[in-house]
Amino acid sequence: MKKRVRRLILAAILTALGGTVLTGCGKKETAAGSGAAKVVVGTGNAYEPYCYLDDKGNLAGYEYEVLKAVDELLPEYEFEFKTSDFANVLISLDAGKIDIGAHQYEWNKERDEKYLFGKEPYTTYVTYLTVAADRNDINSLDDLKGKKVKSSSGSNSAYILESYNKEHGDNPIKIEYVNNSTDEETVTGLLNGVWDATIMTSRDVEKLNKSYGNGKEAIKIAGDPVQTSSTYFVFAKNNTKLQEAVDGALKQLKENGKLAQISVDVIGGDYTESE
Repeated sequence: MKKRVRRLILAAILTALGGTVLTGCGKKETAAGSGAAKVVVGTGNAYEPYCYLDDKGNLAGYEYEVLKAVDELLPEYEFEFKTSDFANVLISLDAGKIDIGAHQYEWNKERDEKYLFGKEPYTTYVTYLTVAADRNDINSLDDLKGKKVKSSSGSNSAYILESYNKEHGDNPIKIEYVNNSTDEETVTGLLNGVWDATIMTSRDVEKLNKSYGNGKEAIKIAGDPVQTSSTYFVFAKNNTKLQEAVDGALKQLKENGKLAQISVDVIGGDYTESE
């Protein structure tokens, strides 16, 4: 039975049971009849267009499409997907409930001490301070001292802000950790002064302006990038065999142009190279 058929059957059963594992459950078992080792991928459920549930409750987005393409190049593995909110993906990796963390993870020192990062990046990730369109008083992290900034627990934006506060304890940025907020809540909060700023990519700002700007610019990026980086899949520290296999498949997808095409199709542009 082919991978896609097995996935659909398992997904239908689990959906009926109310589960959040979209294509199966368990870890490091052998997929029945395939001889392939089972790999559970942990990803998000509310970060469109990267990893989210569509209107039918099915997993969709860039992470999913890239990993499906990786899986097709690795017949020795059978990928299954388990969704949760952002903060719980790496917690599941800590607990051994998943084998790969996939949620646009950027490298930072704190994460590197705990996890094994892939060596092949698959998305560029340049982030900026983001403010209401009529704000002209914020252009750098220094301008955020004493101000309220929206972030999410465990994110790289939180890491940037927390690192800044360690060096500026006399007048720190007021970080407000808000997990699982909607895009609309983010825009509304910035416009109404609930938060003075947040941190986003320019493509996310463009997406939110199209959805909530009513033909105008509701929010905007401010100043130079606060970080220029890339995203990687994340593994348990000792899982070098899987990491090397996934990296090898990603390299093939880059060389044959498929990774760039997935980015164009799902995100709206080729964000596999430097912006």
